[in-house]
Amino acid sequence: MKRRGFSLIEIMVAISIMALAVGGATYGFRAIAKSQLRASASKLAGAIRYCFDRSITTGMYYRLVLDLDGNKYWGERSEERMYLKRDKEKTIGGGRAFDWDAEEKEKDEKEKQELERFQSGNAQQRALEPAPKPKRAKFQTFKDATAGQVQLGKVKLEDVYTPRQPEPYKQGRAYLYFFPDGHTERAVVRIKQGSDYYSLVVHPLSGRVEVKAGYYEIPRDFDEKPEVR
Repeated sequence: MKRRGFSLIEIMVAISIMALAVGGATYGFRAIAKSQLRASASKLAGAIRYCFDRSITTGMYYRLVLDLDGNKYWGERSEERMYLKRDKEKTIGGGRAFDWDAEEKEKDEKEKQELERFQSGNAQQRALEPAPKPKRAKFQTFKDATAGQVQLGKVKLEDVYTPRQPEPYKQGRAYLYFFPDGHTERAVVRIKQGSDYYSLVVHPLSGRVEVKAGYYEIPRDFDEKPEVR
């Protein structure tokens, strides 16, 4: 019996069905990815708002650590008072974050050397007590479901910007600080998955976080822009 081959129409129909199947699968994966990105943005916004509220209710100083290299974030707190410098942070550039840990270690070493020099002095010098220095803020992690460590996984922590930074940070660790008097830093945090972005815009006086779909361009007047409660 003679075998009949496929006609051109049958082949075109088969290709169309395969294209629809592949397209549907691609759309499904993209929809899942967007859902993951949106959920990650909402969770990060919740952690920011939580730190803002807890700082007010506890009277403690909070900060959110955004580890760009490790692609994760977590909350820390301190009982000691802390201040932010008015000047821009001095960084090496290229999107590398200012190294707060290195600065703290340098200050600790200087204080240790000063104490050793004082203790090694003569009795008359030791009798003159040095002026007490205010305690520097020592931030520590805490166990909490809302501000505990979150690993973002397939969602990437793209960059972080606050007015004290000379540029958006893409590497290292960036920090967002919260104060008991009820304010935080104006900030933009951008996360991405594939080619999709979500941008979180933090309002300093209210602690409100705008979650915007897409890549939010930082306005030129972002550093000076006033805000009314």
